[in-house]
Amino acid sequence: MTAIDLKSELAKIIDREKIKAVFQPICNISTYQVHGFEALSRGPEHSPLYSPVPLFKTAAHEGRLSELESLCRRISIQQFKNIALSGKLFINISPKALLEPNHAKGLTLSLVQELGIHPSQVVIELSEQYPADDIDLLKSCLNHYRSQGFLTAIDDLGAGYSGLRLWSELAPDYVKIDRHFIDSIDSSPVKQEFVRSIVNLCQNLSCKVIAEGIETEKELAVLKQLGIIYCQGYLLGRPEASPNRSITLKDNIEPIPYHIRFAESAESLSCSAITCQSGTKLKLIGEQFNQQPALQAIVVVDQQRVIGLIARSHVIELFSTPYGRSLHEHQPVDDILDTDVIQIEAHQPLSQVSQRLTSESTGLVAQQFIVLKQGRLLGIGHTKDLLAQITEQKITVARHANPLTGLPGNIPIQQELQRLKQQHKPFYLAYFDLSHFKPYNDIYGFCRGDEVIMEVSRLLQRQRSSDNFIGHIGGDDFVIISTCDDIQQQALTIISDFEAVKSLFYSDEHWQDKRMLADDREGVTCYHGLIALTAGVLPPLVTSNCNEHQLSVYSALAKKQAKQASGLFSLFQLHKEKVLNVTALSARL
Repeated sequence: MTAIDLKSELAKIIDREKIKAVFQPICNISTYQVHGFEALSRGPEHSPLYSPVPLFKTAAHEGRLSELESLCRRISIQQFKNIALSGKLFINISPKALLEPNHAKGLTLSLVQELGIHPSQVVIELSEQYPADDIDLLKSCLNHYRSQGFLTAIDDLGAGYSGLRLWSELAPDYVKIDRHFIDSIDSSPVKQEFVRSIVNLCQNLSCKVIAEGIETEKELAVLKQLGIIYCQGYLLGRPEASPNRSITLKDNIEPIPYHIRFAESAESLSCSAITCQSGTKLKLIGEQFNQQPALQAIVVVDQQRVIGLIARSHVIELFSTPYGRSLHEHQPVDDILDTDVIQIEAHQPLSQVSQRLTSESTGLVAQQFIVLKQGRLLGIGHTKDLLAQITEQKITVARHANPLTGLPGNIPIQQELQRLKQQHKPFYLAYFDLSHFKPYNDIYGFCRGDEVIMEVSRLLQRQRSSDNFIGHIGGDDFVIISTCDDIQQQALTIISDFEAVKSLFYSDEHWQDKRMLADDREGVTCYHGLIALTAGVLPPLVTSNCNEHQLSVYSALAKKQAKQASGLFSLFQLHKEKVLNVTALSARL
C-alpha cells in the first residue's frame, strides 16, 4: 500500500474512531494477584494499520501521533471502566507525542474524573523506544501528570536511547524491563546480571520493576529467584478485549525454595503468638489486652487454621468512643479482624519478607505478620524487628565484606569455621583459585581482571544455600564451607559454568591461540595458558582434625594439586601422621 493510501486509512481510523482497546494483565507473582492491566490499541481488523507498529509509525510520519494517542487513551480508559477492570491501568504515551505543540493537556485528568477513576489508579507509561532530545521539557510534561495525581513508568528500559538518564531524571514509580532481557533469561547469565542490577537499583530508589515479555515457565522461575515481583507476558495472559482477571501458576514453575540460614529467615523473627478462637467476644479480647500492656496483636484461628489478626489499636479505638464498649464488647472478633494480614512461610529470607510488606502501594506498612511453618501457625513477626535485623545484617556484612564482590571476607570466614567446630558439625572446605590470572591482569588490565573475579563470585553465589557459606579471601581466592556431601559436584558445576563463559573475557586472537605472551613472576617473557578456575576440596576427615593454621596449609596443598591435575577430577592422598583423603578439582580441559 502506498504512503497516500496509508495516510487515507489513518484519517478514516481517527475520524471514525475505529480503535479497539485490548488489555494485558500485569501480575504480582508473590501474591498471585493481578496488579493491573496495560492498555494496548489495535486498528480495524483486516486493515493494513491493524497492528500497532504500522499504525503509530504512520501517525508519526503524518504528524498526527498526538492526536492518535489521545484517541487511544480515551477509548482505553472508557473501556477499562466499562468492563470494570480492577487494579492499575497502564497507558502508553510516547515522548514525541508528549512534546508536540498540539498535545492537549488536561484531557486525561478530565476523563478519569468524569468516569470516577482516581488518577492514582492510572500509570502513564513513557516508552524509551522513541528519542526525546529535550529531557528538561519532557520532565516538565511528565511532572505535570504527576502533579495531577497520576503515577508514571518508563517502558522498554534498555531498548533505546536514554533509559538510564530518563530513569534518573524522571524518578518514575515503575520501570519496565525490555523483553529482550527477559527472552531466554534462564540460559543467559548476562541477562540475569542485568535484571539483578535493575532489581537492586529499584529497591534503593523505591521504584517497582516490571518484567515484560515472559513466555516460558523457566523464564518466570528465574525472574522470581532474582526478586522480580511484577510480571507481564503471554505466559500470564495475552492482550484481550476481556482479559483474565486472575492468574493460575502451575506448581512446576515455582523455583526451588531458597534454603537459608536461620538468622536470615522469617523464622528468626517469629515470636510466640497469643491466639483466640473464631467467635470469641471482643470483651474477652479487650480484657486480654488490658492484662498484657505489651501485647500488640492476637491471632484469630478457626480450629488450627489462621483466619486473621486483631490489633490492640483497633480494639482500643472501638472501645474509646462514647458507648463504644457497650456497643461492641458482645460482638464476635470475626466482625472486625484483619483477614488480609500477610502470612509468610518460615523458610523465606528476610529480603522476601521485606518485599511482601512493601510490595503494595497502599502507603501503609503492616506492623505485624503471621509466620507459618508448613502451613501451620509458628508465631507472629513484627516489622520493627525485621527492620532492626536487616539493618544489623547490612552493617555486619559491610564491615567485613570484600569491597569488590561484597562477599564475606576473612573475619566472617574464620567465624563460620569456629561455629562449625563448636557445634561439632562435619564440613567440607572447597578452595577456589584462578590459574594464569596474573598474566591475564598484565595484558588486559585490572578492570577486566575485576570482571573475571565478579563472574567467579556470581557463579559461586548460585550455589548459596543453608548448607553452603561462600567467602572471598581476597584477590582471586574464594572458599565454600559446606555441610553438604554434594559439594564436589557443585564445584564441578561452578568450574563447568566458568568454562562456558570464559571466551567473553578474551580477544579472538588469544581465544583461538589458547595462550598469551607475558612476563612470569621472575620477569621472563613466556607463553601462558588461558585462565582456568580450579578447586581443591578438603573433606570432613581433614577439616575435623585441623586448627585454622593447618586448614590453611592443607588448602594450599589441595589448590596446588588441583592446578597440576590434567583432568576435571582427580583424587590424591595427603600424608600427615595419617592418610588424609583430599579431593582436587580442576578446570583444565
